[in-house]
Amino acid sequence: MFGMQLDLPLWQLVTAISIIFGAAILRGYSGFGFSSLTVTSLALFMPPKMVVPTIFMLEIAASIHLLPGVLRQINRKLLGQLLIGTLICTPIGVWLLAHLPEAQTRLLICSMVLICAILLLLGFEQKNDMPRLPLATGFASGLANGAAAIGGLPVVLMMLYTQMSPIATRATLVAFFAFTDIYALIWTGHQSLLTGEVVSLGLVFLIPMVIGLSIGSFLFKRAGNRSFRNLALVLLITVSVIGLARSGYQLLG
Repeated sequence: MFGMQLDLPLWQLVTAISIIFGAAILRGYSGFGFSSLTVTSLALFMPPKMVVPTIFMLEIAASIHLLPGVLRQINRKLLGQLLIGTLICTPIGVWLLAHLPEAQTRLLICSMVLICAILLLLGFEQKNDMPRLPLATGFASGLANGAAAIGGLPVVLMMLYTQMSPIATRATLVAFFAFTDIYALIWTGHQSLLTGEVVSLGLVFLIPMVIGLSIGSFLFKRAGNRSFRNLALVLLITVSVIGLARSGYQLLG
């Protein structure tokens, strides 16, 4: 349906492929971080309207690649609670995006995630069972996703706080992003953002992404429980700092 339409300088293409490859390794290992890292990085030299739908396509492909290996480890009850909150509150988040400054909204969300991630890294742990926390996290994720396209951060934070096993955390994240990215891609298609150039770019990025995912999955199987939590927290902090920097640049600009 789409012809191959790609008009990018060679340096941009090589840089973009390198970014995709590196982020895919982290995604294969931790189950998250791909969108936040790639969108923020690629948007520095490529139009966001081209980058965002391309990454949604790649995220769906990544989930399809990873899902068969994690189906048995998914926490289905938790996944259902998260999706209910996310589906309900994403439209509200979009409304906030339309009425509140994007940079300030992202600044607030990233600041909160950064503070909580640092506390967890320093040893702050859950002391009491909180059965309503997953549903509340789903609501927060929907708001963050619609308002600032960073809905995965509250979910990752909640899973690390409740000390889910690395295997269940990674598996549930893979399934969660599969659903939410399909939902987001439908909306981008509704806004006529799935152009021939976007599809072509997605096809070019597909091979380095799959290779990176395979490397990340291999590293996870080798390292497993020993380093997952700390690496996930460091990645969470890194993504939050990038989000803060992007917001600060937008506010100062």
